[in-house]
Amino acid sequence: MTTAEACLKLVEELPGSLVESLIVQLRVGAAPAMPNPGYQGRVDEFLRCQADVRGELAPMLEVALAAKRSRQTAELVWTGPSTPVVPARGTEQVLCDLIRNAERRLTMTSFGIFQVPRLVEELEQSLGRGVALRIVLGDREWHSDQEIDRQRHQLGRAVATRAALLQWPAERRPRDEHGYAGLMHVKAAVADSRIAFLTSANLTEAALERNMELGVLIRGGNLPAAIDRLIDALLESGELQVVAGGVVR
Repeated sequence: MTTAEACLKLVEELPGSLVESLIVQLRVGAAPAMPNPGYQGRVDEFLRCQADVRGELAPMLEVALAAKRSRQTAELVWTGPSTPVVPARGTEQVLCDLIRNAERRLTMTSFGIFQVPRLVEELEQSLGRGVALRIVLGDREWHSDQEIDRQRHQLGRAVATRAALLQWPAERRPRDEHGYAGLMHVKAAVADSRIAFLTSANLTEAALERNMELGVLIRGGNLPAAIDRLIDALLESGELQVVAGGVVR
């Protein structure tokens, strides 16, 4: 394996923030220190294998990290009966992995939230890492307040008070000839404007454990950032408004 290939492999295995930290440490000549033994062992192995070119590793890792972040891949995420066409993959596991990969900002949208304790635990841990979390909640207009309160309860105290909870206000929604208002029906998650998951699944026990659900996981490219910019624009225009929780970032 060439040094360039080794650098590409390392940046695929480590979170981007740790690669950035390693680059800085290599540039100043410090002994690289990682936050846990698993990552430390992987970095130590990498440095041993590339000892002859250590002085060249920082810029090569920088190029490899930029390449990773610019490259776009897409894969289907199918939850349901096994088929020979698309392998079954748990929607909940994809969401948990995406949340764990968030380093700075995490955007979640769901029409409903019900009995998803493992996801709530991952969200709590992301807040503990300093990730800015915003969750767009859906509701039916005729009992909007009760639905929002129920979803806040399902998210638990830590998430409900520290995340920014957003809602499409009733007065901003289009209506049909009978007066029925539109719904916030988007189901998506975006980590750091670089990983996006678009899915048919709400954040509910049924969707994550029993339903047929289909989604697309997108890594890199422009689409994840475009989704975050869409939410930003809806906030700026007032189409989405903060109903509870922390500061929107």
